[in-house]
Amino acid sequence: MKIVEYRIDGSKPFYDFITIQNILKIDRSKLQRHLKKFTETEYVEYKNQYLYNEKILFQLMETTLWNRLNKMSHEINELPKD
Repeated sequence: MKIVEYRIDGSKPFYDFITIQNILKIDRSKLQRHLKKFTETEYVEYKNQYLYNEKILFQLMETTLWNRLNKMSHEINELPKD
């Protein structure tokens, strides 16, 4: 997995869409839906692609983690009890 990090004027790192998709291991449409939910999405347009700041990446990681944990919890609760 290749992680591409951009730094603009020595500021915090920015990540492109494909890198975020690879880090989170989710499909494109799901990532787009998650990005639309964040109202404070800070991005920079560079060479015809959007770069998202590190804060957005961490928020997406947190959201994805909680979703996966909830899914696992529901699956465990649905197991037959003997």
